[in-house]
Amino acid sequence: MIRGIPNSGFSRLRPIAGACLLGAVTACASINGTQNGNGVSNGSVAQGHFHLIGVPPALAARANALLNTDQPAPRSVLEKRNRAQTLARSIEDLLASEGYLAAEVRPEDFTAMDASAALNVDPGPRFTVLSVSLNGAETVDPDTRRIIDGHLAKLPSGSIVRAQEVERVEAELVTSLQMRGYAFATSPGIDALASREEENVEITYTVDPGPMVRLGELESDETNPRSQKAIQVLKTWREGATYNPRTIDRLRSRLRSSGLYEGIGVVVSREPDAEGYHTVSLTLTEAKPRSVSFGVSASTTEGVGADARWEKRNITGRADKVTVSAEAATLARSLTAAYELPNIGRFGRTLTTEAGVRQEETQAYDLDGAKIAATLSQPFTRQLTLSIGAAIDATRITDQRTRIYLGEREQVTFSIPVTAAYTDVGDPLDPQEGIRGFASVESGVSVGNSTPGYTRMQISGATYRKIASDLVAAVRAEYGAFAGSNAVPTDRLFFAGGGGTVRGYEYQSLSPTDEFGEYFGGRSLFSASAELRWRRSERFGYAAFVDVGAAGDDPGTVFSDAKASVGLGIRYYPGFGPIRFDVAAPLSKRDGDAPLQIYVSIGQAF
Repeated sequence: MIRGIPNSGFSRLRPIAGACLLGAVTACASINGTQNGNGVSNGSVAQGHFHLIGVPPALAARANALLNTDQPAPRSVLEKRNRAQTLARSIEDLLASEGYLAAEVRPEDFTAMDASAALNVDPGPRFTVLSVSLNGAETVDPDTRRIIDGHLAKLPSGSIVRAQEVERVEAELVTSLQMRGYAFATSPGIDALASREEENVEITYTVDPGPMVRLGELESDETNPRSQKAIQVLKTWREGATYNPRTIDRLRSRLRSSGLYEGIGVVVSREPDAEGYHTVSLTLTEAKPRSVSFGVSASTTEGVGADARWEKRNITGRADKVTVSAEAATLARSLTAAYELPNIGRFGRTLTTEAGVRQEETQAYDLDGAKIAATLSQPFTRQLTLSIGAAIDATRITDQRTRIYLGEREQVTFSIPVTAAYTDVGDPLDPQEGIRGFASVESGVSVGNSTPGYTRMQISGATYRKIASDLVAAVRAEYGAFAGSNAVPTDRLFFAGGGGTVRGYEYQSLSPTDEFGEYFGGRSLFSASAELRWRRSERFGYAAFVDVGAAGDDPGTVFSDAKASVGLGIRYYPGFGPIRFDVAAPLSKRDGDAPLQIYVSIGQAF
């Protein structure tokens, strides 16, 4: 019997270089070759200055990859011999990773520089698993032991000894112990006994579980008492809870989402306190308290626009923030100030108050408005957030009706919006996988020449699926309904057409019209889009899309009057989200419709 040398990976007659066994063989090679060699049926692999004889056919492609390097040709016979020896060791490691533990690779003796040198491969027998055992797990609880035994069973007797699988089981043993509360579990290595005569291996794992850890207090190096209190709200366990790595990961995620820290260190104390609990200590590096962001957009339907946002965080030490945002565009201008106080009593419960003024000049109406609002939101899961608010909105509106009969219409609207938002996408500017959903119900009453009441409902959703490594399919749909008097402010009604609904048509041009051909708001809305997004390279991508939709006076006409468009787009990826350039054409072109419309913005269309 020949005893393997324990190390962090799997061992055979000598230590195995683990990095070369896990499939990254190209990076481990140091032998020059060309790009056109290939494995052949007689077990030979040829590349430039070297060729292999006797490689098992199933490993020919990977052996071939070892020869594909960008090194210059050897400058002497001695250098060529040294490279051949290095290649021989790499091939032996590759073979060992697939169970050929006694493989030998011998370079032939050569004296010429121009001839291809042979490396003769004797793979020997393929070793199998004789037995698998575990030391050090005697103190773990029975449920954890059953989980561990399940991992050991992944290496049944008689199976091929593959280094990647052997090392994976070792990692799974440690991870399972940590998931079951043994926070400091480690593995000092794997011991292997290989028999040349019987062509098998006895594998012995060793683990050091350490103590079962129950979490106690959360401490930080923050000196501000308010910040200390705010951090305690982020705590993800009750005292005495069993340690789980996901619990600590959720704490890091909450700290990171606050935007207050650029450096987050989390350490679980190895020594328990008087109650037997382990303290969790934070080391935090504060991020810059202020940030400024800018954005631009342009289209042939909505004109050009720019927006800016200034944010100041941690005003009172409770992770609160003040935001001032401004927008200036062809159709709209606005200025809004908001204050956000998060984690009121529990994590995620956030109060947002805002005040702002706005001005809109569209085909359907002109509006001047001032608004104050407050919203209380609460996440119920990582994906789902519910919110309820109250708003007072003072508006002065001129639309077609008021131009003819009333002049300007001044109203004050009191509303209570209730919303639900769901998202599990990663990057909001460039989603690759997941679902987005949004539903809102807003009830209100307007005070002015009359007191009309209304209820406005809107629901939308989008799904994203990666159908290839560089191809994403995206689909979205939106529906809205309005109940109540049309005498409410016009912007409470629905409009369709343009970049936010159906590209290829003028802004608001898929909305109802009166007898004079003037647009007015609809009581129903429907729109949908489908896109294929191809990431051609690191910097550039392309998209093809179809949009359909309309706004109407009733749910029936909103579908029968729907118009469709098609288009193509280019995406440029500067590193912070795609810059979008879309060209769309209407499929149901009417008199006055342009043949093409162009849109430029930051982020995907949806």
